[in-house]
Order: sequence, then C-alpha cells, then structure tokens
Amino acid sequence: MKKLMAAATLSLSMMITTSNALADNAIGIVLGDPSGISGRASLDGQHSIEGALAYATGDHSGLHIHATYLWDRARTFTVQGGGPIEMYYGLGVRLINFNKGEHDGELAIGPRAPLGLLYNINNPDIEIFGELSVAVDLTPETDVDLDVGIGVRLRF
Repeated sequence: MKKLMAAATLSLSMMITTSNALADNAIGIVLGDPSGISGRASLDGQHSIEGALAYATGDHSGLHIHATYLWDRARTFTVQGGGPIEMYYGLGVRLINFNKGEHDGELAIGPRAPLGLLYNINNPDIEIFGELSVAVDLTPETDVDLDVGIGVRLRF
C-alpha cells in the first residue's frame, strides 16, 4: 500500500513538472466520490493529462488513483459577462485498493472515461471543474462504477 501511494505521488508530480514550460498546469482538490488531490498538465492547446490521488467511498471504497488523457475544449459555451465554459472528455485508467467488503485488500484496475466542464478565472489563476466518469473494474471482478466530482485547481 505504501509503495502504491509513493508511486502514485511520484507519477502525479512527474506528470505536472515534465510538461512544456509554457503549458497550463494546475493542482488542487476534488470533492465528491472520490475526494482528494487533483492535477492537470496541458500538453498543447487541445490536450492535457490529468490525475488524482484520492479516497473513494461507498461500494468502491479505498485509495483511488487515476490518470487520464483529455481532449480539451471539445465544446465551448459562452457565458454572458464571463469567460467561456469548456467541455472536455477523456480516456484513462483507474486503480482502487479496496478496504472493505468481500474484496478487502484487493486492487481493482480498469479504464475510465470522464466527461466534464471547466471554467477558468484569470485573477486569481484558478479553474473550477465538474466531472462525471464511468469506470469499468476488470479485476478482481468486472464491475461498473460512476465517479462524480467538483473541484478547484490553481493554475501555474
């Protein structure tokens, strides 16, 4: 468990620090299911990689780690008197180390597909986001889960 957390933290920090110096990077929190630390690293104007180190509750409770390739600005909605709201979608992988139920102590892994909305505020440099994500656990048994979260990240 400690090795898994260390690897996830290292992966998330490398994802953020190895992107282009002119890129739009962000780190913050996400609340919902799961809740925890969220980061995003822009690859170019249309794509980014995001990840989270969080804790999930409910039937899929335990340490939650995910990384996702995103297609940013899939659709843009204009807001009167404010900046645009951008829709994004993606494909990635999710891991959960279950801590209750019949699979207590087992690791679930599988793909995840999020759909979200992002709103940028320029002063201060923050982004507010909301996301729905469908995940399919392939191990220890096949199961489908829906993750929901809202969050805020500081851009740098």
